[in-house]
Amino acid sequence: MGETAAPPVARGGFGGRFAVILSGELIQSLFHFALNIALVRILSQHDYGLFAIVFTGGAVGLAYIRALVAVPATLHIARSLGRPAERGYDVVFGSGALALCLGMAALALALLIPVMGVAGALGAGAFVALYAFRSYLRLVLLARKSARIAGMSDGVYAGVGLTLTLAILYAGDASALDHAFLALAFAHACGIVVSYVALRQPLRITLRRSLWRRYVGLWRTLLWSLTGVTSMIVQGQGLTLAFAAIVGPAAYAPIAATLVLFAPLRIPTNALVNMVLAEVTGLLATGQARQADRIVVRSTAVIALGCLVYGAAMWFALPLIEQVLFKGRFGQEPMAWIGLGIWAVTTISLLYAIPRTYLEASAAFRSIAWGAIGAALLGFSIMIPMLLSLPSHTALLGLIASELASCLWYVLNFRRLARRADGAVLAAAAIVSEAEAPREGDPAAPARTGLRNGRAPVRT
Repeated sequence: MGETAAPPVARGGFGGRFAVILSGELIQSLFHFALNIALVRILSQHDYGLFAIVFTGGAVGLAYIRALVAVPATLHIARSLGRPAERGYDVVFGSGALALCLGMAALALALLIPVMGVAGALGAGAFVALYAFRSYLRLVLLARKSARIAGMSDGVYAGVGLTLTLAILYAGDASALDHAFLALAFAHACGIVVSYVALRQPLRITLRRSLWRRYVGLWRTLLWSLTGVTSMIVQGQGLTLAFAAIVGPAAYAPIAATLVLFAPLRIPTNALVNMVLAEVTGLLATGQARQADRIVVRSTAVIALGCLVYGAAMWFALPLIEQVLFKGRFGQEPMAWIGLGIWAVTTISLLYAIPRTYLEASAAFRSIAWGAIGAALLGFSIMIPMLLSLPSHTALLGLIASELASCLWYVLNFRRLARRADGAVLAAAAIVSEAEAPREGDPAAPARTGLRNGRAPVRT
């Protein structure tokens, strides 16, 4: 017997789904901004620094969740949408995500108990695990064309989190840090529960040996995906941290403050990246390569236009911002050139976000890894000597060179893959995907497939 079909979900077009996801990203970002402002006012400098470190660690965990389970799940689920294999993949990758999240929670617990005590570390560990799992679930919902459910989860998370944050502010007790992590964990849990309730499907997992055998069978893909995300973290955050460590906090402060001013550009880009991954994967799986190419080109053009408009506005507004928001404390710094450098770094990094997503949809994880490794080496080789011999802001050229190398690499690989995305290759990929599809009762068992009229087989 086939599996009971999921309830109908209002899916809409690409633009409608993007609007829903963008609104969710904006709601979450506004909540996180308000939360940071609130906590910096009530926590000690040490406690707020600890909160920021744990939150950053959680964000790094999201990158690994995305690489090891969320992107592979998106690739398989989007190709199997509407077939029995879809639910099998959901069980396999959902179980992997849960195991990985529990491992993150255990690591956070071990690292934070000496610093925060058992109670605080438990709250922080729960936050890290639930934060990561809800991130995985959001991408899976997009792969299943359930953007409205993902947006609903974002709204519930932000609403519950804001309510509990206000309660913490009102209480004003000495355990505000511990309570903040518990509030965030509970808010993420509410978002997860709402998602499954809206889907009308239970959370199904398996920890049988068949699950681990299946992951062992995917070790090459997962290894390159892991290498790629580690290299991208080194190329991005690693270069920035090295910059800050060498020049020192005082010299880094104007650059860090300017980075915050350009952070809003990443909110719509992140929403667009999540949408494009699921959309392009589905289009490639059905042989609609030209439509997938158009989405990549048009999305990149929209990002470029947004960056140009935002950069022009900041060029004129930065002197006023420096005087009012920064209270003139960076008056002796070349803020115009720093702003131009940060705009260049941000713009170039956002321009290759969509082509890189196309590579992920094509499972080209090896190309992603090599691109990130080469860009990181180039950035370090330029930035470090400049930091040791020239004013600190000139070393932004190293960051720009690293991002430019990444952009060129991903764009060239996108064009190469787009030219090769013909019907025969796509049909072969679909056959391989279907042959490896897990059955509902046993996630590791391959399904039997055949070839009909040159197309991917149909499960019955």
